Amino acid sequence: MKNFFYATLLIILVVCLPANNVEANQSVTKSQPLSPGVTWKKYDYRTANKHEVNHIAIDLNNPYATLDIGLPSTYGGKAKTTVLATNNSNGNAHRVVGAINAAFYHMNSGHPIYLIAKENTIYNSGIISTSNTAYVSNPIAFGITANGHAEIDTFSLGFSATLPNRTLVIDGVNRQRDINELIVYTPQHHSPYTLTNEYGVEYIFQTDSAITSTEFGQTLKGKVVGVYPYGSKGKRAIPKNGFALSATKDKAVALQSLQLGEEVTVKLSIDSKWQDSKFMMASGPMLVKDGKRNLTMDPSSSKAREVTARSAIAISKDKKEAHFITVDSTSTSKGMTLAQFADYIVSLGFDRALNLDGGGSTTMGYRPYGTHVIQLANRPSAGSERAVSAILEAVSTAPLSTAKYISYSRTTAANDTLLIGTESKVNINYVVDEHYNPLQVAGVYLQPKGNGVVVEGLKMTTKQAGIETIQVKHGDTIVDSYTMNIVEAPMYLNVTPAKVKVKPGQQITLNAKALDAEKRPLIYNANQLKWSVSPELGTITSGGVFKAGSKGGRTGSIEVTLGTKTVKIAVEIEQGISYQFSDIGPNYLYAKELNYLVENGIMNGYNDKTFRPANSLSREHAMVILSRLLKLDTSTVSDPGFLDVPKTHLYYKEIASVANAGIVSGKDGGDYFAPNETITRAQMSKILVEAFNLQGYADKPFSDMKSDDWAYNYVQTLVANNVSKGYNDGTFRPNEAIQRIHFGIFIYNLKH
Repeated sequence: MKNFFYATLLIILVVCLPANNVEANQSVTKSQPLSPGVTWKKYDYRTANKHEVNHIAIDLNNPYATLDIGLPSTYGGKAKTTVLATNNSNGNAHRVVGAINAAFYHMNSGHPIYLIAKENTIYNSGIISTSNTAYVSNPIAFGITANGHAEIDTFSLGFSATLPNRTLVIDGVNRQRDINELIVYTPQHHSPYTLTNEYGVEYIFQTDSAITSTEFGQTLKGKVVGVYPYGSKGKRAIPKNGFALSATKDKAVALQSLQLGEEVTVKLSIDSKWQDSKFMMASGPMLVKDGKRNLTMDPSSSKAREVTARSAIAISKDKKEAHFITVDSTSTSKGMTLAQFADYIVSLGFDRALNLDGGGSTTMGYRPYGTHVIQLANRPSAGSERAVSAILEAVSTAPLSTAKYISYSRTTAANDTLLIGTESKVNINYVVDEHYNPLQVAGVYLQPKGNGVVVEGLKMTTKQAGIETIQVKHGDTIVDSYTMNIVEAPMYLNVTPAKVKVKPGQQITLNAKALDAEKRPLIYNANQLKWSVSPELGTITSGGVFKAGSKGGRTGSIEVTLGTKTVKIAVEIEQGISYQFSDIGPNYLYAKELNYLVENGIMNGYNDKTFRPANSLSREHAMVILSRLLKLDTSTVSDPGFLDVPKTHLYYKEIASVANAGIVSGKDGGDYFAPNETITRAQMSKILVEAFNLQGYADKPFSDMKSDDWAYNYVQTLVANNVSKGYNDGTFRPNEAIQRIHFGIFIYNLKH
C-alpha cells in the first residue's frame, strides 16, 4: 500500500551511505528520505554511554540535490535553524529539506567570526586565531566549489593594497579593525560608516563608478579624497563610489606617504581552489582528514575536552557526498569530546570532517512529509533552539509532479466487511509527489468504481451489498485504492450474556458482537444496532443497557436487530423486591419473604419509605401484625383493662383484639401491657405457637438453651413446623429482641 512506503525506500537509499564499522553499536530509531538524494536518520549510538545522533546524507550526484548556506536577511541578524531554513525555501528551485547550524558568531552582536562567502561575494572576511587552543587557528573551510563538489580544505586570502611606492597586505574586509591591521571598508559594510576609533589613520578613496558588491577576484582603483590622521574623531562615511583604508601602528605609518589625489589599487583574491565556489564557510577545527582523526587544535585544551553537544560537516573521498552530523547532550544522550566526535565520524567511513559551532547551538532540522516547514530533529541541550547567524542547507531543486505517495487513516480498515448504511471517513495526513514535495491535501477525493457507496467529500455511506473498490485520487491521479465488502446483515450476531436472569429493578449491559462470514468483526455505526424489549419486562437503551421492571416472576425476551438479522435473548426476572424501600436493595436476601408480607398487608414500611428490617419489634407493633395475620375483628373489642393502653392509643383496637383472643396477657398482675417494650425471640416463639395452635417437637439442640428453659418447648415446636431453624452457629438467641425481618420470616414460614 502506497501510504506505507518508507521501508522500501530506505532499502534503496541506504546504499548511498559509506561502509562503516560502527553498525554493531548503532541502531536506527528514525529514518526518512527527504528528497531525491537526501536522507535523514536518527541513531542511538552506544559506547559506554548512549549518544543520540542525527545524520542527513546528501548525494551530490543526484541532479536534484545540492547544498547552500543560509544567512539572515540582515548582517548580524540571528534566527533559529528551523526558522531560517523554512524562510529560505522559495519554490521549485530551492526547497530546503534539511539543515544544520553552522558558523561561529559573537553572541552579543550576532556577527559571524570567520570567513563566509557566497558566489564570490564576501559576507564576512573573518579572522584566524593565533592560539591552537581556539577552534579556528587554521584557515580551513567547507563549501561547494565551482565544479559542484563538496570540499573541506585550507584556503589562502590574497587581500592587498598597492600604493604608488609599495604594496601592503590587507588583513580584512568590512570588519572591526584590530591592532596593527589594515582593513578595507566598502559600501557593502554592514554600516555606512567605518565605525573605527581615533587610534589609527583612515584614507577615503573615490572610484570612477559605484561599488555594488565586494567579492573575490575584484580589483578596486580609487584616488585619495580624504585623510584622517591619528586622533581624528567622528564617524567616517564610506562613499557609494569608493572605499576606505583604515590602519594602526606599522600599517598606519606605511599609509601616511599617501597624498590627496594619488591612486591606490585594492585586490581581493582567494586561491584558485575556492574561486567561483557556490559558497564557502570557515570553521574548525578539522576533525578528520584522509579518513583519520586530524584535530587542528590542541586536543588537551578545555574546549576540545568538553563533553558537549557537537555539530559537523563531513564529505566522502570523491567529494560527491556531504553529511550533516550532530550528537546531543541531554539527560538521555551523552555528548562527546572533539576527539570522540572525530573518532565516531572516522568510524562512519568519511574522508574529511570539519567541526561546526556546537554546544547549545547544535541543531538539526528536516522537512516532514506534507509540509515545507522545517521541523527540529534533535534535542538542543538548552531545551530549545538557539538563534544562530548561519546554517548549512540540504536543498532539493526537484520540480513538482503528480501525486505518488499518500498517508491517510480510515475509520475502517482494508478489506473490512461493512453493513449497508454504515458511514465511514478518510482522513488525509499528507500527499507528496515522487520527489517528496508536498501537494495540496485539499486535492484528494474518493471515487468508487461501482455503485456500492455514496461519496460526499471524504465521507461515504454504504448502500448496496457486494464488493466495492474505493480509489483515492489527487486530481486525475489514482494514488491508492482499497476494497470493502458490503453486506445486508451479519452472518453471526452474538449477544452476551446469552440469557438474562435478573432481579426486579436490576440493571445489566448486553453486548452484541457482529461477525461476517469469515468470523471477522462486522463494521457498522452504533445507531444501526436496534434493541427492544416488552414494556412489562423493563426498558433497554440504544446502547444495550437493560433495566428490569419492579415486578418479579416475569419472563420474556429482548430483541436485537442489525440490518436484516434479529436475535432474541431470553429474559427472566426473578422474584425480587416488589415494593421499593430506600434501605433495601434489589438483591435483598429475604426478597420473597418481604414481598409476601407487604403484598398481603401483614407488614408495612415507615412514612419515610424505609422498612428498617434490623430494628427490634415492639410489643404494640407485634400485636398489629398478629391482628392482621389472624384477621381478628378490631371493630368491636372488649377493653382488656391495660392501664398503659387507653382507648385513645394508636393501636388500642389491635392490642385489645389479640388480648381478647387469649393470645397475650398483661404484665405485673395483668394491669400493664408495656406496648413500647420489645419482644424477645423466646416470647415470640410462645406467641406464635399459641396463636396458631402449633403441635410437634423437634428435639434440636441449641448451644444457648437448656431443656428446662421456660421457652425451650415452644422453640422446638417452631423448629418442628419449619418456622425457624435458629442461627447457623447453632444458637437460637432466645433473649435477643426479635428483628422486624426475622419476625416476618417466621410469619412467611408459617404460611408456606
